[in-house]
Amino acid sequence: MSVSSNFTFNSSFTRTYLRRSLYDIMMTTMTMRTISVNYTVSLTQTTTSLSLSSSSSSSSKRFLRKRKTHHQQRLKHHKYLCQANTNTNTNTNNKQSNIKKERDVVLVLGCLDRTAQCSAEQLSQNERSRGARVVCSFPPKAYEGIKNPFNAMDVNLVYPNEKVIKAMNELEFVEVLNEESKEFQKALPNVTAIIIADEFAPNLLKSTQDIVALVNKNKLPNLKRMVCLSHIGIERRDQDPYKMMNRKVFRGGAILDRFADAEELIKLAAPKGNPLDAKWTYTIVRVGDLRGNGPCSVAYGDAMLTLVDNAFDVRMQDIDMERGDEFNGFTKRMSAACVMNRMLTSNKVALLNQTFSLISVGPVPRDRRKGYDVAKGRSPPPIEDEDIDEAVQRKEGEAGEKAPDAVPEGA
Repeated sequence: MSVSSNFTFNSSFTRTYLRRSLYDIMMTTMTMRTISVNYTVSLTQTTTSLSLSSSSSSSSKRFLRKRKTHHQQRLKHHKYLCQANTNTNTNTNNKQSNIKKERDVVLVLGCLDRTAQCSAEQLSQNERSRGARVVCSFPPKAYEGIKNPFNAMDVNLVYPNEKVIKAMNELEFVEVLNEESKEFQKALPNVTAIIIADEFAPNLLKSTQDIVALVNKNKLPNLKRMVCLSHIGIERRDQDPYKMMNRKVFRGGAILDRFADAEELIKLAAPKGNPLDAKWTYTIVRVGDLRGNGPCSVAYGDAMLTLVDNAFDVRMQDIDMERGDEFNGFTKRMSAACVMNRMLTSNKVALLNQTFSLISVGPVPRDRRKGYDVAKGRSPPPIEDEDIDEAVQRKEGEAGEKAPDAVPEGA
């Protein structure tokens, strides 16, 4: 009986042990399978990561090689440009220009606006005018302080144009003068060329009235050339959209009428007869609504560096010009400044006592836009004088006065 009970006990124990053993074996097997799967996955991931890192490494090496090659090409191009600039500076005197650095003084009006700032900057850099004295005229209000608009409790005045004046003074060959200063009055007898580039019609009309008054009083005895900014649509003021633009309640009131009055003042004051025999001559450049930034844009603050102006500077690098008033469109400020400057430096008789319309065209191809970012100081180059000369040539079928027969070769 005891043996039987012992046997029973042992058999039950054995069954229990076997069940547990089978369970342990099963769990062990599952654990090993899990470990095997995890090991396989980890091995696969490691292999993948190694291949990715190898691919990334090779891609990085290719990028570095490409960047090094690009840098070498840019360095080589920079050396070429430096050599070309040296040769150009050596042969600058061989290029004809109406502006002589030892003789001429260019007076630029409207320097609170970006177009006039672009004009002054390009006069100091262009090879045909570099070295001539450039006088930037600022009205007395530009030097006046105002109450701090951001802090009503501040008792100190702020000077909103201080940075702009400082930036213009830092340009080479450029001198900033107050219109009511004695230095400005002393500079007037030496002025040989004038650019009137106020963007706001009432200001441009006032500047034109002041200059014409100085001419009538013989306070500009050496004046030879005058270039004035104007606006397209003057001859279409009875048509939309210029009829709407010329409303008396729109942006200063009848702005096209004021632009037209400024043009008429210059034409009436200009000497009559053959331009070759006249004491001084004029050229009027009509532009569309102005877009784009200038050399002092950063001084204005980030609010002035709009995305629209930045994109326009990069995309619309080319121009189209014509005599008359048939264009519709916008004009890049830098292009307008370069065209007005070219009207001074060119010695073509066909430009004398003429009125031109100017608009910017584009967008230019992608390869000409690549790499430029105006907000970061990478602006596209200004339009070349040769491109302006090509645009200003009379197109087939274009109306206008015939130029004199004896036309000297242009610069």
